Amino acid sequence: MKTSVPLYHQLKSDLIHDLQRNRWHPGERIPSEAELAKEHGVSRITVRQALSDLVSMGYLERRQGVGTFVTKSARNTQAVSRLQGFAEELRLAGNDVDVYVKSIETVGCSEKIAIQLNVEEGTSVVKICRIASVSEVPIFREMSYLLVPRNVTFDELKEQSQFHNHIYGFFEQHGVKIAHGSQKISAERSTYDDVQELGAGLDEPILVIRRVTSDDTGTPVEFSEVRYPSSRYQYHINLTRTGGPIH
Repeated sequence: MKTSVPLYHQLKSDLIHDLQRNRWHPGERIPSEAELAKEHGVSRITVRQALSDLVSMGYLERRQGVGTFVTKSARNTQAVSRLQGFAEELRLAGNDVDVYVKSIETVGCSEKIAIQLNVEEGTSVVKICRIASVSEVPIFREMSYLLVPRNVTFDELKEQSQFHNHIYGFFEQHGVKIAHGSQKISAERSTYDDVQELGAGLDEPILVIRRVTSDDTGTPVEFSEVRYPSSRYQYHINLTRTGGPIH
């Protein structure tokens, strides 16, 4: 099952590239929704969705009755400081990502998963395994365990491509505000599944990221494990030293 990239995500990626290339400078007003819609050949609703995300990310700010402006900190805004999905991270870097859903099912969570999600062992969760590829090359394999919104049935969830492709966006469209996450990064040797599904080499180092994502009340809604072959992923952080010397 392959899913298409939502149009507003493509537009958001294009606008981020424009900002990073200094098409508009900090403090400058960007074109109106109508102008951007005409320029990119999309609807104003698509533009509004993309701009809302960029406001949340700290790139833009809206001024009532005046317009949308580039923030003064936009040049220093780094994706690593913002909680985003793993496939979303690749798209924001300008990649055309295909997501293949290997399996999706309802399971009773194990003790390990229950601890991560702060629920009773055996609680029903949705387990989804996805493989993301760029130019037909597998980049990562993700196993996620989710506590889905109560107003969504499992059958409905299986039919929603937005869920398969952009899990955080799915949550937010159903009234769950994703607020923060906590993750641990480690290195492991490749497993049989890594070799078979990602084309990793035998005993190749695998970057493993385990993340708990919570809503704005601090309640965990997802636990995920993502595995990247070391040759296909770099973890890049920009560091800034502020303040004077410590005496």
